[in-house]
Amino acid sequence: MKYLVFIVTVLFFACSNSEQSETQLTFIKKTFSAERCIDDNCAKMEVSYPVAENAPAAVQINEGIMGQLLVYFNSEEGFDNLDSAANDFMDSYEEFKTDFPDAPGGWFAELEVELTYESDSTLSFKFTDYNFYGGAHPNSSIYYMNFDKQSGEYLSLDRMILDEDKMLELVEKAFRKHHEVAEGKSLEEAGFFLPETGFFLPNAMGYEDEKFHLTYIPYEIGPYVMGYTELEFELQDLEEIVRQK
Repeated sequence: MKYLVFIVTVLFFACSNSEQSETQLTFIKKTFSAERCIDDNCAKMEVSYPVAENAPAAVQINEGIMGQLLVYFNSEEGFDNLDSAANDFMDSYEEFKTDFPDAPGGWFAELEVELTYESDSTLSFKFTDYNFYGGAHPNSSIYYMNFDKQSGEYLSLDRMILDEDKMLELVEKAFRKHHEVAEGKSLEEAGFFLPETGFFLPNAMGYEDEKFHLTYIPYEIGPYVMGYTELEFELQDLEEIVRQK
């Protein structure tokens, strides 16, 4: 009888572990590319991104990532998928070359999404964009999307930052130190762009390398030549200020 109980117990835990492994959230990498050339000049689009699998939360996570990817290809009508975004991108390039046939070079759009952080409760994805649609120089940006790992819900600012006033204080101090702005000198005097409401947190905030990262991209708070301002904090230094593990 004891032997029978032992077998049943072993089978129960084996089935439980099997079910758990079947619902373990995993990711695969997908790529998308498209190209259209006019004479020697081409429009190229390259996208790489992770796709969540094997858990109910995967559907919501994948929808969020794809929705953000499509935002990079602005259109009044919007796009249903990367194919429609690519066709619009290529058509726009052809129209541009028709209007400006002597314009040198081609267009390109490169987008990469990486999983930069995964804990029991939180996922963070980093979006890196590099593009050129004509003009004086290429443009680039960084953005983070954060999700609740269990539910797949997108984590909005109010779910990420628990104490915004304290966070603003810490980030402004780090920002000034990074740019060597002397105490008593305003950021406006140092050449930065600030709204009437004063210093602000960037759009790009997320977890990476077990730290909390904030990135101000070109034009967000300063001129293009100022480049990126990348700040990072140890998570233990932000207890009760930002969402922890």
